[in-house]
Amino acid sequence: MSPFSLFSKFVSFFTIVSVLVLFFGCATTKQEKNYSASQLLQQGKRLAKKKEVEEAKAKIQQLMEDYPDSKERVAATMLLADIHFKDENYEEAKFHYQKFTELYPAHQFVDRAHFYKAMSNFKLTDLASRDLTPVNSALEGFQRFIEDFPKSSYAKPAQLKITQCLDILAQNIFEIGKFYYRTGSYQSAIQRFKRLKVTYPNHSYILEAEFLLGESYFHEQNFSEATAYYKNVIRSSPRSEFAKEARLRLRTLR
Repeated sequence: MSPFSLFSKFVSFFTIVSVLVLFFGCATTKQEKNYSASQLLQQGKRLAKKKEVEEAKAKIQQLMEDYPDSKERVAATMLLADIHFKDENYEEAKFHYQKFTELYPAHQFVDRAHFYKAMSNFKLTDLASRDLTPVNSALEGFQRFIEDFPKSSYAKPAQLKITQCLDILAQNIFEIGKFYYRTGSYQSAIQRFKRLKVTYPNHSYILEAEFLLGESYFHEQNFSEATAYYKNVIRSSPRSEFAKEARLRLRTLR
């Protein structure tokens, strides 16, 4: 066989292979694009339910790109946010819930997006880091939610979350006050406990804060102020352990 014939056969084979690759590539692409927006949404839901997160996100992303004006895009936007939330990717979830509220402010489920945006901030709270930015953002979000959607089915859960946020913020002030008290920085402790009383007057830590205010003033040898706080403790909860300790202190002072 001549070199020319061999070369011709090679070119023919290469051409056939290229055509087949192109054909099947086009067929695959066409098959992928043959899915309707509704089908892609349902596939995304099924995959999310099976916790196949990346595959679910890919389906939703394909829907967004191929059908930007479809009615399914609304549900897909919410679903994408929910997928991130359930995957504990709260920053991304917050972004997509916010996007939903901006794109569809009059939608019947916009209250849900607002609620879960605030929930995303709440989930980002890390007490160990002492960074209270997320809990403050969550508190603000839940409070605004109650104002904007007082009749929403999420209003009661939002109110409970407000209570939890306030508890976290109060606990933070209280723990800082106790830290200063334990380290002998009594003036700093007094400032924190007084701030707690003013900001969260009905909090569960108030009785102990009252007693520690008395103790702080006692160690500062300001006995008149100490006496006043010990008496407050006894008056507020006469049978408590703190009242018992306060009575012992008052006997010492007398």
